[in-house]
Amino acid sequence: MNEVVILVGPPGAGKTRYCRTRLRAYTRVSQDEGPRRFESLVRRYEGLLDEGAERIVIDRTNPWRWQRERFAEAARERGYRVRIIHFDVPREVCERRIRDRTDHPTLPPERMHEALDRFETALEPPTKGESDVLQVRH
Repeated sequence: MNEVVILVGPPGAGKTRYCRTRLRAYTRVSQDEGPRRFESLVRRYEGLLDEGAERIVIDRTNPWRWQRERFAEAARERGYRVRIIHFDVPREVCERRIRDRTDHPTLPPERMHEALDRFETALEPPTKGESDVLQVRH
């Protein structure tokens, strides 16, 4: 069955690394690599759905329920199974990872506190009702 995976987690939680190691067979949609605007990202994503991509992963922080629902509804309308993976990673771990990485296209270490604060303030933790499968990674 075709599947869409929606990742949820703060910057530095390991979402992109997870994509590269565990979801290599998935077409990755990432705001870090463009498009940056949400509506443009949704259009790219829906284009992949309409083309019949078998496996898609949304690699972004996705803190807001309404945005996750937009991805999930579009997938379900086209017969896809929806899985959410919530990266519930301690802030200290995220801070260390952000400091240690040298190749991130959008988040330099000097802006990490602002980005993490913004995510923590916005987060509406995913619930089982939002997807067919909800996984939590610690």
